[in-house]
Amino acid sequence: MNILLDTNILIPLEDTSRILDSSFAELRKLSAEQQHCLYIHPIQLQDINRDKNVERRNIVKSRLAQYTQIENPPVLSEKECSDLGLNQANENDKVDNNVLFALYRGAVHILVTNDEGIHRKASKIGVQDKVYRLEQFIQFLQRSASKKFSFDYTGVRERYLYEINKSQSFFDSLRHSYNGFDNWFQKCAEEQRKCWCIEDGDNNVVAICIYKKEQDAILTDNGETIPGSILKLCTFKVDTSARGKKLGERLMYIAFDYCVKNNIDWVYLHTFGEEQKTLVGLCEEYGFSLLGKYKQDDVYIKPMKLQDDVRSTLDSLIKYYPYFKEDTEVSKFIIPIQPKYHEDLFPDYSNMKGSLFEKDQNLYSCQGNTIKKAYLSHSKIQTINKGDIVLFYRSHDRKSIQCMGIVESVFFSDNVDDVFSRIAKRTVYSYDELREITNKKTLVILFRFISLNREISNKDIKDAGIKGNIQSIRKITNDQYLLIKNGK
Repeated sequence: MNILLDTNILIPLEDTSRILDSSFAELRKLSAEQQHCLYIHPIQLQDINRDKNVERRNIVKSRLAQYTQIENPPVLSEKECSDLGLNQANENDKVDNNVLFALYRGAVHILVTNDEGIHRKASKIGVQDKVYRLEQFIQFLQRSASKKFSFDYTGVRERYLYEINKSQSFFDSLRHSYNGFDNWFQKCAEEQRKCWCIEDGDNNVVAICIYKKEQDAILTDNGETIPGSILKLCTFKVDTSARGKKLGERLMYIAFDYCVKNNIDWVYLHTFGEEQKTLVGLCEEYGFSLLGKYKQDDVYIKPMKLQDDVRSTLDSLIKYYPYFKEDTEVSKFIIPIQPKYHEDLFPDYSNMKGSLFEKDQNLYSCQGNTIKKAYLSHSKIQTINKGDIVLFYRSHDRKSIQCMGIVESVFFSDNVDDVFSRIAKRTVYSYDELREITNKKTLVILFRFISLNREISNKDIKDAGIKGNIQSIRKITNDQYLLIKNGK
C-alpha cells in the first residue's frame, strides 16, 4: 500500500538530533514489516526549507532519499482549488493543498498527518476516511498485520466525582494546565456532580467527560447569551495510552444521547493549546463550530435540534447528528446482518447487555465505540445514496431492528487496498479478512450510527406490510418506515 507522510511526520521521524518517539519507531517498523511504500511529495521540500533550525533542516533533507517520491504528482490548478473550496492564502496552504490533492487524485492510498488544518480540508473534499493521525495509522498497521489486539476499554460508567481518586496520574496534565484543578474537582465532587468515565482492568480512569447542565448562558467574552438548555462538557480527556480505541467518540455518543433524552438545545466545550488539537478535530467531525473565546480558551458549540430547512447532505448530518432528515425525499432500506457482526458493530444491543458479563470490557471490540461505522456486503443494489436511512435487521436469532444508520457514502470495490484504507478507522476487519471479502465486488456503506428508542419486532415489520424473509437488502416505502419506527 502507498502511504504519503506529511511534513509534520517526516521531520520528527528523520531528525536524528532528538530521541525518536516510540510511535514514530512503530510506524517505521510496522511499515517495513508489511512492505508498505512510504512516499513523500516533491513540494514538501518547500516546507522543510522553511525550517529555521538549520542543523535539523540539513539532517532531514539528507535523509529524504530513503523515501519514494511521487512521480509527476498532480498539480492543483487555481480553478480546481476554487472548485474544491480550498483556501490558499500562503505558501503553507499551497503545500498542504497539493499534498492533499495527490491523495484526492489517487496517487497514494493514505495520507498520515497530525495537521488538523489538513484534516479539516480532507473533510471538505470528501477524503477524510483516507487521512490518518499518527496514532490512528499505528492502529491501522497493527490491524493489517492480522494480529489480535485487545481493546481493553469500552464500558462507559456514569459516576459521581467523589467516587474517583483524582490523584491518579491520568489527571496530571489537567492539573498542570489549570491552576486550582484539584480544588475545582473537589468542589464539583461536593456538589455531587457526575461524569462519564471509562476505566481499565485496574479501575484506573483512561477517559472521562465531566458534564454540567446550564440554561441561557453567556459562553464567550463578547457577552452574548446563548438561549435555551445547554450541556457543558467541562472536562473531556482520553489518556494517551488509550488513543486509537475510539474512546473519545464513545464519550461523544454518550453526551449526544444524553442531550436527546433530556431535550437539550446545545452542547459545548472549551479547548486550549496544541495538546488539544485532536479534541478539536473530533469536535469538528461531529458538528461543533468555533463560537469564540472565553479567556484563553476556544469555545466550540454544537446545536442539538434539527432546523426545519435542513437538507440531506453530509454537512447537515455532521452538524445536526444525531438528528437527521427522514421525509419522503430520503430513501429507506432494511439491511440484514448476522448476529456475530451485530454484536461487534452494536455492543449496546449485544447478548451480554444486562447479563453478568456486561461490564467485562475485554469481550468488546473498538468498533463498538464508533459513531462512524462501515457495513460490507456482496449485494448488487445500486440505489443507496448519501443521506439515505438504513435499518439493520438482526437475522437468525432476534429477527428484529434496534439500530439504524444515516449513509455518508457508498461505493463498490474489489481492491482490498482501496477498501481497507477507507474503512480501517471504522472496523476491526484484518487485512487478510478483507482480502477474502473483496475477492469479488463488494458493496461498502459508510454510515453514522443511530440507536432506536424501541426494538422493532418481526411482527411490527410484517404488520407494516413488509412480507417474506429479509435475506437481502430491501428498499421500503416511507409509510412502511414510519409504521415500523414510530409504531403507527
